[in-house]
Amino acid sequence: MRRRKKSDLFIKTQHTLTIKYSLLILLFLFLFIILLYAIAYFWFTAAEKNELREMALNEVESVEQLLDKPNDRMREPQFLTVNSNQLFYYVFNTKGELVIQNEQLSLFKSDFLNLVDDWTPEREQIQTEDIKINHDAISKHRKGDQFSTYVPKNEKIKVMMIAEPIYERNQIIGYLYLGRDITDLAELLQGLFIILLVLIVLFSCIAYYFSFVMSKRAMVPIRHAFKRQQDFVADASHELRTPLSVMLSSIEILEMEKDQLSKMPARMVDNVKEEVKRMTGLVGDLLTLARSDTDDPTQMSFERFDLQSVAEKAILSFEPHALEKNIQLNLDVQSSITVFGQKERLTQLLYILLDNAIKYSPENGSVKLHVWKEKENVFISVSDTGIGIAQKDLPYIFERFYRVDRARTRQNGGHGLGLSIAKWIVDLHGGQINVESKLNKGTTFIVKLPPKG
Repeated sequence: MRRRKKSDLFIKTQHTLTIKYSLLILLFLFLFIILLYAIAYFWFTAAEKNELREMALNEVESVEQLLDKPNDRMREPQFLTVNSNQLFYYVFNTKGELVIQNEQLSLFKSDFLNLVDDWTPEREQIQTEDIKINHDAISKHRKGDQFSTYVPKNEKIKVMMIAEPIYERNQIIGYLYLGRDITDLAELLQGLFIILLVLIVLFSCIAYYFSFVMSKRAMVPIRHAFKRQQDFVADASHELRTPLSVMLSSIEILEMEKDQLSKMPARMVDNVKEEVKRMTGLVGDLLTLARSDTDDPTQMSFERFDLQSVAEKAILSFEPHALEKNIQLNLDVQSSITVFGQKERLTQLLYILLDNAIKYSPENGSVKLHVWKEKENVFISVSDTGIGIAQKDLPYIFERFYRVDRARTRQNGGHGLGLSIAKWIVDLHGGQINVESKLNKGTTFIVKLPPKG
């Protein structure tokens, strides 16, 4: 037997608090990690740029002297490499002619030249590019005379390049291009990024655990307060039933002597009786809701019964009430519709929906109870031609003590608990309840009950 488990408000609240606490902790952690990585990135990158800039500036003076000797240009390549991280060193004059050259990987000279092609800066510029490495080609040319002992280990080289205009008497006479291998720095930053990602995952688990513990502790006083409220509502409702019953019995005795009373006391007796009835209904609803918060659905007894007979009895019970307002009651029910559930609660559901329909329908209106079966599901609909419900109120009508029009609802004797109880009964049976309504045209409540609760 399938039964829909009762949703635990506290578990949902604790879960929400856990998520919010975790997200708050992770937000600060995420911001800290971003800040840490940004500082490391810009710190190391700036250090590389400064070192590259110093290397370029130190060579400018010697390059200016070499450019003054055009006859010596290109006779002998000038190997001015400072260290193994310096991949290439090119100097072009203003005509685009290569004056001085040097590279660690002569095999990739064309790639290096492509990086600086059409790059004629007006002032100092720094760029970063990637060059793919073909290790097979390196192995074949490794015995060549022009190949250096420098062999890259990675599939690509990350190159930081600087372009420095060379001036003589405030006029540009050439351009210096210097490339530096920063692959190790890129790997370092990438490794740092991966470590920080791992830390995020690790601290996310830790943050979730501590958030769970914190939310669990935060729920303790809330549970105690809610339990005291439940006990108070249940005890107060139970204790009030006895004096209300005594008051109602006393008023009924007074009604027997109403002929001997004057007009004003007789009217007061009628008013008091109506208020006592209303209070009795309110106390009964409060007691039902108090039980709904504490009862375990798995401990309730369900049975299979004929819903047709229950619907017919409900219509007969409301006929006198409908006649007072000249409301026509209609019943449309298929024969032999059996449901699996609590007969007492489903009867109460029909009474609540019919009572609301008659209560909020004008005189000479109509109310229809329709019960049918589609496949294995049983449907119940109660429709009226009453005042209707505004669209803005529809999402809230099943909340406790919610009343669309407080003045009109109080006038009709409502206290905003009937539909809450109806929703609880439907949920108890694992069903769904929906409402369709238009102002001044009527309302229809549709209940869907599964084959088993």
